[in-house]
Amino acid sequence: MTKEQLVLEILNQLQEGILAVDERENIIFFNNSACGILGVEKDAVLYKNVVDTIPNTRLHIILRTGVSELDRLQNLGNKVIITSRFPIRNEENEIVASVAVFRDVTTVQKLAEEVTNLREIEAMLTSVIDSTTDAISVADEEGRIVMVNRAYTKITGLTPREVIGKPATIDIAEGESLHIKCAREKKPILNVKMQVGQNKKDVIASVTPIFVKNDFKGSVGVIHDISEIQNLLNELEATKRLLKKEKARHTFNDIVAVSSAMQNVIKQSQKAAETKVNILIQGEVGVGKEVLAQAIHNASERSSKPYIKINLGLVMPDKQEEFLFGERSYFIKADGGTLFIENIQSATPFVQSKILKYIKDNEFDSQCYDYKPDVRLIFSSPDDLKTLSSIGKFSPEIYYKISVVTINIPPLRERKEDIPALAKQILHSLNQKYGRIIYDFTEDSLSKLLNYNWLGNIRELENLIDRAILNLGPADRIITSAHIPDIVESNERSTGNIKELLDEYEKKIIIEMLEVCHGNKTEAAKRLGLTVRNLYYKLDRYGIKS
Repeated sequence: MTKEQLVLEILNQLQEGILAVDERENIIFFNNSACGILGVEKDAVLYKNVVDTIPNTRLHIILRTGVSELDRLQNLGNKVIITSRFPIRNEENEIVASVAVFRDVTTVQKLAEEVTNLREIEAMLTSVIDSTTDAISVADEEGRIVMVNRAYTKITGLTPREVIGKPATIDIAEGESLHIKCAREKKPILNVKMQVGQNKKDVIASVTPIFVKNDFKGSVGVIHDISEIQNLLNELEATKRLLKKEKARHTFNDIVAVSSAMQNVIKQSQKAAETKVNILIQGEVGVGKEVLAQAIHNASERSSKPYIKINLGLVMPDKQEEFLFGERSYFIKADGGTLFIENIQSATPFVQSKILKYIKDNEFDSQCYDYKPDVRLIFSSPDDLKTLSSIGKFSPEIYYKISVVTINIPPLRERKEDIPALAKQILHSLNQKYGRIIYDFTEDSLSKLLNYNWLGNIRELENLIDRAILNLGPADRIITSAHIPDIVESNERSTGNIKELLDEYEKKIIIEMLEVCHGNKTEAAKRLGLTVRNLYYKLDRYGIKS
């Protein structure tokens, strides 16, 4: 037997079908498996035009484009195949032929009916389900997860290690587990909108039961990510308004509270949520004041009503009254629900007096509305309002009215027990953001995080982990200390004359506004009351890269 005969014999013994055409689109090779899969005889197709002979072929297109097509599903009526098509080039890089390699995958369904062990099915199907961009999860008859694909981790942020063997409720952020419902009802559940994962990603999910010899053995779920569409809509809406109506997405379950200090914060907040009193939340920038405000709203009797926030630190002083009491009143938008007033220390004395009149005298002083909205107020400030009121920088009268219930969130440096759990929570979110599959942190990387004082609190921790992920290689799955950027501790406080301090504050406001406007300098300039030219001057002056 010659080498050429040996190669032909090997190709004829492969389970994959192989079909080759020359540059004139005539079939020049057709192995035995191709005959069986396509249901034709060699003599009926060899040396004949592929378009006239093989239904739905694309080999003639490969000859023209020279572009390979890999792992494409193709329905042949009573069979389904997975096929890859690619061009063959000579030494001069000219296309002289094209080849299709394909496999009959309809046998997978028949095997699933005969095999009773779902773990054997997992081993057989992993390579197939990992090739899809939809998330796939398989649960056993009791609703425990036994298999997930790579896309599942990208969409939910949960790794196989975290979910396999766990109840199928583990990935549900909002809605009922379809796997458990399918185990109960033993019938398909199709096209259900729900939220999954740490980031509460919007998805459409369907679950189908698996029967082996008429016995229910589990279910297969397919999740389609629709959050990108929602994100685009949200970004479009964000460009149309300065301050946005928010849905209170966070609950107390979203807040990491390993430390006793945060456990006390949660307990105090839960008690406050059950009352009707207004609340003041104090804490440094980046400690999570808004997350706590949302959790309080969601635990209150107003949870089904609007949750509205306004950041007075980003509103021009002469516009504050308009946003709170004018035609666009956020009090009116929050009627029946909760209004979260962020950075209350930035309120002008005039606005402070009108808020005090609302709280103290039960009057809504507005020229646009003749009724008083029913609103529960939650205030926040990074500053100590008691100190500000004692030096005349904030109204003492309004301070004593809004501080009946004051919740102080400790800085991250005073609750380092929370850092490992916070880091893993942030990692889940960033897995979804970047479509990565990062499992965990090494002990030395966590030690590096624990040895820093985090003057920027949780926001700074998020930024550092984000930078660490960007340092990972494509195959890296664990964050080590080498991936975490070196952290330079600084104990310096803001010093200098009044001009230097004002410049530092102005730079901070510009950076925050650019973040709010997603880097849109024209919009940022408009909201800051600057010309675009003046904003560019300040960006250059302060060395701000956007």
